[in-house]
Amino acid sequence: MIIVVEGPSGAGKTTWCRNHAGSSALLEGLPDHSTVPTDPRGAARFWVERNVARWREVLAREARDGLVVVDTDPFKLHFVWTLFRTGQVSEVEWTMQRDAARDAFASGRYALADVFLVSDVDIDTLRARREADPSRTRRNFERHVLLRDTLLRWYGAIDRLEPGRVVFGLPAGGIAPELVAKGKRARRSGLELFDELMKELAAV
Repeated sequence: MIIVVEGPSGAGKTTWCRNHAGSSALLEGLPDHSTVPTDPRGAARFWVERNVARWREVLAREARDGLVVVDTDPFKLHFVWTLFRTGQVSEVEWTMQRDAARDAFASGRYALADVFLVSDVDIDTLRARREADPSRTRRNFERHVLLRDTLLRWYGAIDRLEPGRVVFGLPAGGIAPELVAKGKRARRSGLELFDELMKELAAV
């Protein structure tokens, strides 16, 4: 089973994983942004392939341990979608990455986790946490803050695909038994599932 912990920068994802997931936690590794191609098509392929590789790592941990709790969603298409919906990237940039992700989803190389725990911390609290934690630079923090509301809409759309598999808020008591009892998602990938998600997103 794969549980993803997601939320905006400063939402406490990594801290929550360390405190509650123990040996099941798989923390995020930050990319070297200097290696990202500058052309939109190359950048789209770069990000999708990087995140596909992350998904392979998640699957390997699941096969080894049975349960993996992932700090930050490997299916990170939400990032360019939220940038597009807030006017920070062009429609071309969104559609190029969407189409590359669709191909990977259709072939089963990219997929949805089984359960999502999504932090919904308000913007003022996010900023206060950033000021209280000088140890982390939090690159492009203000940009990420602007994405908070659209990020919540993205995961609301995912929840409608199979209701009950998205929890808004990071549970103070950790991973409840009833969440683990949900087990593996009926469909993690496939063209039909991807297109259903895009249809849900078009309605929000």
